[in-house]
Amino acid sequence: MEVNLLNISVKPPTKIPKDRTVELNVDWNIEYKKMDTKKFNFVCNIKAYGGFSFEAYIEGEINTEKDYDNIPEFISISIVENLIKSIPKLVGYVQQFRIEENVFVNQPVSLAS
Repeated sequence: MEVNLLNISVKPPTKIPKDRTVELNVDWNIEYKKMDTKKFNFVCNIKAYGGFSFEAYIEGEINTEKDYDNIPEFISISIVENLIKSIPKLVGYVQQFRIEENVFVNQPVSLAS
């Protein structure tokens, strides 16, 4: 089974804890829409409370190997568990960055890598 995340919106915590391990209480739901015999789109909402409180809205798609009428609960739980593990890392990477404005004055800009 392949899960692709198409859109992620996260409201991060106001303060990132220094502890590497935090306890969270989580409310979540996933709604699925069958697109094809082995393809579903989904929307997932997660609200985590505790040492690393955040809210997340995720849109994605699932390509299954079997033809399901409905996605089984164990798949939903696996998706949520993977997202809950990934979101704190994502927030840590992108929460804050700095741009030096004077570096770009009269400099050509290239987006090529």
